[in-house]
Amino acid sequence: MDFWKRVGLFIYRFRVTFTVVLLACAISLTMFAMKLPSILHGDGFRTDGDQEIAKEILAEDFKQSSNTLLVVFEKEEGVTKEVFQQEMQKVVTDMEKAEHLDTIVHPFNSPDKWKDDIAYAAMIFEGATNEEEIKHALAFADTLKDTSNKNVKVTATGFPVINDEVNAMSQEDLKKAELIGVPIAFLVLLFSFGSLLASILPIINGALSVISTMGILYFIGDYMSLSIFVLNVTPMIGLALSIDFALLFVNRFREEAKHLSVKEAIAATYATAGRAIMFSGLCVFVGLSGLFFFQIDFIQSIAVSGMMVVIFSLLFSLTLLPAMLAMLGARITKEGIIEKWLKRGGDGAGFWRKFGMFVMRNPVKMTVLVVLFIAVSLLPIRQADLQFPGVETLPSSSESRAAYERYEEAFNADAKDYAMATIVVETDGEVEKNLSAIEEFVRDVKEDEHVKNVTSFYTYMDGVDSTTLELMLQTEQRATVQPVLDSFVKDNRTYVQVTLHDGPKSSEAKAWVRDFKKTYEREDMTLFVGGMTKFTQELEDEIIEEIPIAAAVILGSTFIILMLAFRSLLIPFKAIVMNILSLSATIGIVFWLFNGGQFGLEQGAVMFTLPVFIFGLVFGLSMDYEVFLISRMQELYNETGDNDYSTLEGLVSTSKIITSAALIMIVVTGAFAFTEILPMQQMGVGVALAIFIDATIVRMVLVPSLMKMLGHWNWWLPFVERKPKRTRSS
Repeated sequence: MDFWKRVGLFIYRFRVTFTVVLLACAISLTMFAMKLPSILHGDGFRTDGDQEIAKEILAEDFKQSSNTLLVVFEKEEGVTKEVFQQEMQKVVTDMEKAEHLDTIVHPFNSPDKWKDDIAYAAMIFEGATNEEEIKHALAFADTLKDTSNKNVKVTATGFPVINDEVNAMSQEDLKKAELIGVPIAFLVLLFSFGSLLASILPIINGALSVISTMGILYFIGDYMSLSIFVLNVTPMIGLALSIDFALLFVNRFREEAKHLSVKEAIAATYATAGRAIMFSGLCVFVGLSGLFFFQIDFIQSIAVSGMMVVIFSLLFSLTLLPAMLAMLGARITKEGIIEKWLKRGGDGAGFWRKFGMFVMRNPVKMTVLVVLFIAVSLLPIRQADLQFPGVETLPSSSESRAAYERYEEAFNADAKDYAMATIVVETDGEVEKNLSAIEEFVRDVKEDEHVKNVTSFYTYMDGVDSTTLELMLQTEQRATVQPVLDSFVKDNRTYVQVTLHDGPKSSEAKAWVRDFKKTYEREDMTLFVGGMTKFTQELEDEIIEEIPIAAAVILGSTFIILMLAFRSLLIPFKAIVMNILSLSATIGIVFWLFNGGQFGLEQGAVMFTLPVFIFGLVFGLSMDYEVFLISRMQELYNETGDNDYSTLEGLVSTSKIITSAALIMIVVTGAFAFTEILPMQQMGVGVALAIFIDATIVRMVLVPSLMKMLGHWNWWLPFVERKPKRTRSS
């Protein structure tokens, strides 16, 4: 007996046990799923490198913490400078009394923090851990919410506040997406099955898969840093995938149960739909596993959450779902009122047959049209603007985003026009014993043609050179320079601020920070480069360097899986090529949509990681339809040996279910286009668009066209002989 049938019969035999045990596991994981948001860490856009080392040193030694709470003061219109000053003084006095406060600079102890109608204060809080610092900062930020009045607007911003707001919005966006996606998905299922009972099962399957995954992620969070975006990615993938799997399985079971007993129908469904689901899930799993090669927290968070939800989707779809179907039995096959009503309009097979015959009569023309569409869609890639998201992750209506942007414009305007880098310098001994080496280093950097300005402790010494400074440190004059040294020096470490002539996102600036250590490396000091340009350069380099190996793993593994599934060389090769073309077209359209702000979408740069995300995730997801479609064609070809017949009938018999499955996936993932967080908008639109193109233009037009043109070569595999069970004439 076929292996897959034996598994189906085993599940049928222990259907009650499977149902009770799996439901108990899912329920027990629910309490941990609810705790998941509490252990998530930021947006995840970080990778190990110089930037992280420099950031840690600057925070620990020089109080330049990324967890700094910024409090922005804005003078209301018509208010005098004196009143503005008085109002600020009241708030600053309270700020200086804040619990757990470590350091504070404000307009009254640092005048450069005040410019005309705007001023700011920077607060660093004590904490044994990074999380404690953030906790204390957020607690104080909460006390400032009602501080604004008719004279002054007071807004808390900075990384802790922005990150917390992104976290809160991610949870709200998840609820919003579910409220949009799940009801519409249910309606699609209802119109697909026509039965209320059959339509509920896929929703249950999806919900259990997502909840169980989020429960497991709570424990995984103890061992790796997980991005807050797993709250959105997990439901996006899990609901879409597990509902699709359940749709295929339930649909096939209802077909088989019309002429077989429930026991036999479970076995037959497992041998057909179950097998297809397993291979489909493996393709998705492999696609996501390729993301692990990118040592970036955000991408690895997507990889681990996606892979876990694929595992649970397969688990519930291939165990709990057939067990529940076995217990429901014939009740799941009964025609409901909706189904009877829908049948009055026909099942749509006639349309798909005519459509399939038209495509197969004109395979060359259809192929050329699809290729032209893809070519046009690729055009926007030439002018693509790819960036890593910053404060623009939040919507423009966000107060913390608006306050941060006003702070940047008033006090850090050069950051938009000139790249800046912070160089941490570690000397072999104390800095005070290496003053001449540091002076020489600073002088060399100043002479670089790309450098606009260099700031070091020498900048504030009124022209004092290293020799004079050494003498001053040995006399009473030390007191005059000590405050500067306290700001710039800690034991054997100091830092240098470098401003370049080149823009912060320019290739020249990225090349400069990339090569800085090679250019200025010295035996007597160790250098670490930090700053936003360095941050961007390291992330971009990590992605670019790892793309070849990630692509090789994804494409190679997918080829092997599909070759084993269909016993063919051409079918997996075609599937991979078609996927690459359709996903490239998707990325081109996404660039056009967001770079141009089309259809009311917020105009902005596309996330640098989005193409990687789409290829890693959707490459596997879109294989669902390839596997569903080709599996039915393979069944028919194995029976008849007639390629044209199996292609047409396979298309006709699966078109309705593939269309429904694609529509569900489009609805569930596309619902995230209505969220507030920009990266999630882009992901939702990108995935939904990729599925739409793949399930319509590619699977319904390009696949049958190529199947027709290649004939029996579709099913060729060396040393494998196919003997049809019967011929068409028999």
